[in-house]
Amino acid sequence: MESPRGGSHGEGDVSPPPEAVRMLREMALRDRREGDEPDLPDDQLRSNDQLQEDEMLALEAIYGDNLHIFGEKSVPRSFQIHVHCEIPDGISVSAELLQGVDDYQNNRFFDTFSVQHLAPISLTCLMPPSYPSHHSPYFTLSVHWLDSVKISSLCHMLDSIWAQQPGQEVVFEWVQWLQSPTLSHLGFDDGIVIRQPDDSVTDPVDVRLVREILSVDDVVQRLINYNEEQCQESFLHGLHVCMICFSEYKGIDFIKLPCGHYFCRNCMETYSRMHVKEGSVMKLVCPDDKCGGFIPPNLLKSLLGEADFEWWERLILQRSLDSMADVAYCLRCQTACLEDEDNAQCSKCLFSFCTRCRDRRHVGERCLTPDEKLLSLEEREKVRQLSKGYAGPIPRIGMKYAVSRKYFVLLFHVRIVVLPSHVCQAATTCTTGKRVVYSYAIKTVSISIYIEHRQ
Repeated sequence: MESPRGGSHGEGDVSPPPEAVRMLREMALRDRREGDEPDLPDDQLRSNDQLQEDEMLALEAIYGDNLHIFGEKSVPRSFQIHVHCEIPDGISVSAELLQGVDDYQNNRFFDTFSVQHLAPISLTCLMPPSYPSHHSPYFTLSVHWLDSVKISSLCHMLDSIWAQQPGQEVVFEWVQWLQSPTLSHLGFDDGIVIRQPDDSVTDPVDVRLVREILSVDDVVQRLINYNEEQCQESFLHGLHVCMICFSEYKGIDFIKLPCGHYFCRNCMETYSRMHVKEGSVMKLVCPDDKCGGFIPPNLLKSLLGEADFEWWERLILQRSLDSMADVAYCLRCQTACLEDEDNAQCSKCLFSFCTRCRDRRHVGERCLTPDEKLLSLEEREKVRQLSKGYAGPIPRIGMKYAVSRKYFVLLFHVRIVVLPSHVCQAATTCTTGKRVVYSYAIKTVSISIYIEHRQ
């Protein structure tokens, strides 16, 4: 079924009426057949028609988008008004829920939550030709968070309002009453209570109520969803101050995080790109210093753009793998591998290695200590220099660090090592007794390379 159109319509624009309007037309036809609808002279009918037209214009001006007219030129006139109950400070809702599958009294409990916006009451009206001189508008009421008995009491109250001022336009008075004193009339001054259906209750139900059969869980979910939608709508149209730059913008220019904090888009984009550029992606959380809430990836994608978001994904994967104690990197292709009892096998190149000493897998043999590795590398360097006929001083590896890139990689097995060529050349060009120091950032740790010469 198509939704009714609201506000003004083009010439001859007629939208299909909802089920409530069909019910009203059936009521009007039944009253006409039973003689409850009086025959009026033409002058009275024209006067009623003019009064109805004036009332419709006033309702359109007052309620705007909350008024939905079914057919601008159709007669009799029919329309629907979404009436929002006034709750300036919000209101609590207590819902009676079932725990378990058995519907026993001791399996029921109340879940209480607060809302700032209540789903509207739908008042659907049809103006007969005898309104307002002799007959009230036909109407139906629909609201999913009230039971049939309470909606019936609202119908009777609207009847009493018409009885107090017969012959006058009454729709505005109905809406005003539904907006303000409705909750007090229903006994909901301290909060709304939604109970499970009670089959033992046999109170008469008004035929003018239109109510969808819903479980209490569905009613609660609809109330929560509607409240969130309206709160977001209010936020977008309001003015707010960014707590980073302290500038004031409309809500539409803000980014609202799941934790509830919000900051202007410009600040959030700068903040996100800064952390990605610096590699501190684990600190890319809610900017509020007392929060640290999570920022969803889909939101980050809109802030960073495609290229920066792809780099963020790589960095966050790398940081996550680095934080895992059972993850080691292949010495050949740097693929992440799972450690199994101090050994790991690369799933890409199938290389097996010891995760403790960072060397080939050596089943049954103990790992070499760092000092033993240093001595071994120093002897290899000595043999290499002698084989080339080098007569000068033999470079000695100072402390823990290797002289050349080749031996540095063999010793530490780091994944990324960038050593310029002049580092290796320095071993043969520096003067006796002096020391040359080179500092590099490797895996975020500053490492100094000491190169000394024997006398």
